[in-house]
Amino acid sequence: MNPVASNGTIYLKLTLVSLFWGASFIAGRHLAQHMPHFIAAFGRFIVADGLLLWYLWRDEKRLPRLSRQQWLVTFLLGVSGIFFYNYFFLAAMERIPASRASLIIATNPIMTVIAMRLLFGERWTWLRGSGVLLSVLGVSIVVTQGELGAAWRESVGAGELFITGAAFVWVVYSLLGRFAVRGLSALATTTYAALWGTLLLAVPAAYQAATLPFVCPDAKSWLAMIYLGALGTALAYVWYYQGVVAIGPARAAVFTNLVPVFAVLLGVLLLGEEILASTLIGGVLVILGVSLVNRNSSAKATAP
Repeated sequence: MNPVASNGTIYLKLTLVSLFWGASFIAGRHLAQHMPHFIAAFGRFIVADGLLLWYLWRDEKRLPRLSRQQWLVTFLLGVSGIFFYNYFFLAAMERIPASRASLIIATNPIMTVIAMRLLFGERWTWLRGSGVLLSVLGVSIVVTQGELGAAWRESVGAGELFITGAAFVWVVYSLLGRFAVRGLSALATTTYAALWGTLLLAVPAAYQAATLPFVCPDAKSWLAMIYLGALGTALAYVWYYQGVVAIGPARAAVFTNLVPVFAVLLGVLLLGEEILASTLIGGVLVILGVSLVNRNSSAKATAP
């Protein structure tokens, strides 16, 4: 196969992955406003689990047996990256525009790099350090709506805190997956984490179903839930993993800079969200900072 043509296909898939993840903020925004959060998250991962199991069977022909350590680690991955991430994500989507949330989540690689420095003493180049500073400044502008002196006043609300919590637990998920799971493919690790997370989500989802007044979801809510599970989770992950294998994690991670771009554009086009000047300025700084960090970084990118 022509390497140029092959890479062209991978680049197209990675671009579509960023589009899928960007659109996930739009779907999540609708879902969070029309369905109880745990029920919505549980439905999302029922869809994702079925597809991930199918991909795993197709590629590896089996569901790998786990060691005791792998059982523990995949459980912790399910707790952090599936259960708590989705709770924080949907709670934030109920409260703040998709565009702002996506730009805050875009700092996941920066938070991971900082954690690597603090926990494992990873060395920084001046380029990486500059990227971290630019991204921190950018997200501060986005979160405070340009009022940096008002960080603890009315400009920072529950929505910003929830989405920051989502970014934090995804860092935990990323570090656990990077250092603790041995002998499992990324696809198998994600499948097991998703299965654990689904089991955990089932408990509060059942409680909400039993205690909250029943409201039949509208067609858009069903479509949003299926979209998040099928395209925003299962297909996006598989294609991103293919990109990591084909061109390397650092080059693949750069494509995730497009996620907030797509989210902002779709938020304007589909949800009629207003884009503040602070969002544009802070967003440019975040994307530039992440680009500088990823230039020398092999850290995995994140998904909503």
